[in-house]
Amino acid sequence: MLFILSIFIFVGVMETLTPYLTRKTTVFGVSIPEPYVQHQQLQIFKKHYSMSVGCIAVAFLIGQILLLFTSIQEEQFVLLSFILLYVMLLISAALYMSYHIKIKKLKIQENWEAHVKTVYVTDLSIRDRDEVLSPTFFTLPIIITLALITFTYMNYNSIPDVFATHWNAAGEVDGWTEKTWISVITMPLLLLGTQISLFIMSIGMKSAKIQLSAQAKEASANRELKQRKYGSWYFAAINYSITILFVVLHYTTVILKNQIIPYFFPLFIIFMIVSLGGLIILIWKLSKSNERFDDIHTNETAAADDRYWKWGIFYMNKNDPSLLIQKKYGVGWTVNMANKWSYIILLVIFFPILLVIFI
Repeated sequence: MLFILSIFIFVGVMETLTPYLTRKTTVFGVSIPEPYVQHQQLQIFKKHYSMSVGCIAVAFLIGQILLLFTSIQEEQFVLLSFILLYVMLLISAALYMSYHIKIKKLKIQENWEAHVKTVYVTDLSIRDRDEVLSPTFFTLPIIITLALITFTYMNYNSIPDVFATHWNAAGEVDGWTEKTWISVITMPLLLLGTQISLFIMSIGMKSAKIQLSAQAKEASANRELKQRKYGSWYFAAINYSITILFVVLHYTTVILKNQIIPYFFPLFIIFMIVSLGGLIILIWKLSKSNERFDDIHTNETAAADDRYWKWGIFYMNKNDPSLLIQKKYGVGWTVNMANKWSYIILLVIFFPILLVIFI
């Protein structure tokens, strides 16, 4: 239960701080001309959003803590906690859209774009400083999973007719599955989908375009390079940690027929520490390298691409060969929905899940 609370706290803090973690030239998904990034109304919008989301998160957290002093069962507590979490995220999304619309109206009313000079900023030498991990670094987990699937089928006849597939926090079995040609590779199949997706995303990150500011060119280049570098490391950490978790779990229960694994929860905790801790480090690194616009001398601004964004969330530009592009809101990347590889990623992610559900 305390672990669920920690996840809720982390998400609440992230949602509260998000307006201050994103690039200063994009506020609630709207491109802001660089001479206006310090506009007072924008700072007020950020402050009001953070205060609102923070208060909601605290209220929901208090509600969860109060549940701990009741006789509620663990399963019910987990269910209610995730319901509260999703409600909080829905409220955050509604507030985001509200401020997104307000800023678009403010930008039009004050006619910001008519008072600035749009320039296209490029620097081909930045690619030479790129430290993104090579996609080949993501191939080893895929090879391990394919070998595990092959080994599983080689030992198919020795696998029990019914084997464990779900455990509680104490490592005790509370869910079983009958042996079939699909069920025995459920975990490796889901793992393989995740690994292939991360491999494709590593390729996309390697080729993603670098967005530079006109007034803070070096600072924006530094931020882009750090996001790509630490982002690729973070993907790799997720890839290898989840591979270890799933391979150990599958090999122990299906191949070795050991249905009781008391070390499952500690392994899961380690994976969560890697994923959440890695995200915290990534955010910390990016916050230290964000652009500063304290001293603006000209009315120049980098070209905006708002026309390719829907609600500041979905990016669609068929003229852009990039697979990944930096989010307009928050930290990280999103896919170019006009790139066919985006749909291949979605297919790779969801096909194993659909296969497990319907077959």
